[in-house]
Amino acid sequence: MLAAALSADAAQVRHAAPIMVDASSPLAARPVINPAQQHYIVGYVCDASEEDVRIALGRVVQAAERFSAASLPQRIASLQRAASLLEAAYPQFIGLLVLEAGKTVPNGIAEIREAVDFLRYYAQQSATVSLEQVCPLGVVVCISPWNFPLAIFTGQIAAALAAGNAVLAKPAEQTPLVAALAVQLLHQAGIAPDVLQLLPGAGESIGAALVRDARVNGVLFTGSTAVAKSLQRTLADRLDAHGQPAVLIAETGGMNAMIVDSSALTEQVVSDAMASAFDSAGQRCSALRMLCLHEDIAEATLNMLRGAMVQFRVGNPDSLATDCGPVIDDEARERIEQHIHLMQSEGHSVFKAAFGAQTCLASWRQGTFVLPTLIELDQVASL
Repeated sequence: MLAAALSADAAQVRHAAPIMVDASSPLAARPVINPAQQHYIVGYVCDASEEDVRIALGRVVQAAERFSAASLPQRIASLQRAASLLEAAYPQFIGLLVLEAGKTVPNGIAEIREAVDFLRYYAQQSATVSLEQVCPLGVVVCISPWNFPLAIFTGQIAAALAAGNAVLAKPAEQTPLVAALAVQLLHQAGIAPDVLQLLPGAGESIGAALVRDARVNGVLFTGSTAVAKSLQRTLADRLDAHGQPAVLIAETGGMNAMIVDSSALTEQVVSDAMASAFDSAGQRCSALRMLCLHEDIAEATLNMLRGAMVQFRVGNPDSLATDCGPVIDDEARERIEQHIHLMQSEGHSVFKAAFGAQTCLASWRQGTFVLPTLIELDQVASL
């Protein structure tokens, strides 16, 4: 598929210029926007069409049989090479993660390390089995999210490839450039282009079209519970050539709580709560959403937590001083702000703060920023 890639040093991401890759149809391309500076176009992507999906499925079905029969050591070697190439490509990936996904540089570094770990882990796991023990599904669709556009994207693909499957990868609409660069790297590592194909586009159209096709025997998905249930319904009656049901591996969100009693060290509680709730702008399935405090320590803990929020630096993640970047897009910001407004209208105490909040408002309006927010509740049902 047509996509754009960016090469940028982490220290110079603000000034990096987007480069078109295979832009044979530039009029069909849509811009990919920097969530911290919405006037900044990071690059362009040409989303897949229905015809692209049809062609990709035809190619991947033929490739799946050939790839499943390929030597297991060859697959292992390709994943190991991909891990080494990814480690060597830190500057390019950090630049894209900052610009396209709004990640801070420390978050970007951590994500690259996680992606490398996935590649090496699945290569090592594959090395412990024999060819007789491996039973590939055939064609697998990987649908990944924007909150970890490299780590989860790479982890899904690495797992599927390690088991001998051919992959159609559908990245999140907001982060196709990171995905395009990752796929280029995997191709460079030795994975054939027809074995791993990138199909950017909307989940409602491209993702749904891929999952509906009877030739798809497995789906790896990370996202909302509602979409996971829809995928489950689509795959429920599907059997492969051996009479086995289609596989769905779905990772969805949840309600994460920290329960604190009176023996806890307040400083540690606040440090952990800040890191879990507000790092990555809270855009993690593991992010803290509910802090339960024993009444004897509640007020002292909340006072310290408010003080920590006042010192928390929200801003453009191209600065190393930034603790928290923007949320991914306008839709995410509006949904969060609507929830905060609803809580206020219901009479709950709401505290919003960040370092330099009064002086930074003008720059924050350029992106999709949300102030760290503390909402006090008397009962869990209110959430």
